Amino acid sequence: MSGGDAVMKLAGEIRSPGALSDIVALAAQSNWKGELIVLSEKGTRSLYFEGGTIIAASTTIAEERLGETLYRFGVITREQLETIVRISTETRKRLGETAIETGIVAAEQLYSMMARQVEEVFFAAVHVTEGAFYFFDRFEERHILRRHSLNAGGLLMEAARRMDEMRFFREKIPGDAYIPVPVPGKKASEELEQVFAECDGQKSIADIGRAIGQLEFEVTRAVFQLVSSGCAFVVAPRPRGPEAIVETFNPALAVIHQRCDLAGKGDELREGLSRFATGGGVYDPLFMGAGPLMDGTLKPHRIASNIAMLAGDDDPDAWLVGLMNDYVGFALFQAESLLPRDSQSKLQADVMEILKPLRPLIDAGPRSRGNS
Repeated sequence: MSGGDAVMKLAGEIRSPGALSDIVALAAQSNWKGELIVLSEKGTRSLYFEGGTIIAASTTIAEERLGETLYRFGVITREQLETIVRISTETRKRLGETAIETGIVAAEQLYSMMARQVEEVFFAAVHVTEGAFYFFDRFEERHILRRHSLNAGGLLMEAARRMDEMRFFREKIPGDAYIPVPVPGKKASEELEQVFAECDGQKSIADIGRAIGQLEFEVTRAVFQLVSSGCAFVVAPRPRGPEAIVETFNPALAVIHQRCDLAGKGDELREGLSRFATGGGVYDPLFMGAGPLMDGTLKPHRIASNIAMLAGDDDPDAWLVGLMNDYVGFALFQAESLLPRDSQSKLQADVMEILKPLRPLIDAGPRSRGNS
């Protein structure tokens, strides 16, 4: 932040998204030099002005720091970032300097990414919905790691466009963890080919961004256009890890058991499922100590512990999804044979809705060992 001899030119509260735009415009049009400090619940951001341009930015928010920017753009992997951070901590050198010295990032690439980081911090600051700001008439030079010259007016126009468009995009794409799935036989326009080529039903919007060096807004816009043109559709984020997978299947098992219990057929359902599990061979060791409980659900932490010993060289997530899908599929089949006809379609629809986040992995995954 600014030194003790700095004079505060402006200060105020932020109560709505975009409220900071007028302050940025005033500073740029007046050719002010100084530091605009933006406080919000997430942390503190600073924008440094000189001659009407943004020359630098800083942030205390972890996901906006330089290392995370390099990772989000796909310049480095998570493992490389951890290496850079470790060496930087040991040598007490700046992260960017360490990235160059280790040969992980080229100097020209780092400079370009530092400029993008300034832009992203700017957009995040302008989009703050609640907080406070302070504009001081000077800044400490030691806070300026690299000088850039970014037109504040142009950045403001881009920030406004992003805010308007992202609000529109969110109606179909709630977040960057959502997964675009290509529609077979469809061909994307030339400008969307790069993003469309990465849509495999497995990668999230964030994953695609890292693969092609674009951030959330750019990829979200492209995916929105693909969805609007019928080339793709999006599905909810896929649970990752055995515990998350079991927690996704558990509500489906619970609703199946609940409907059968209400119909007085719960015991028959449980007996049928027990025979299926025993006959499958692999379910007994998988479910050891995990249940099923009386409501049909399983203990996620025990399943996670058991599968670590059972999966072998297979992808444990894909293998578990296959096994659980077969198990829930049989539970649904058994329930439909026990319930009145008018209840069957409703139960099936409810189960399919619950399992929607796992659909891409179910469709792409291998068959389970127990039923291959």
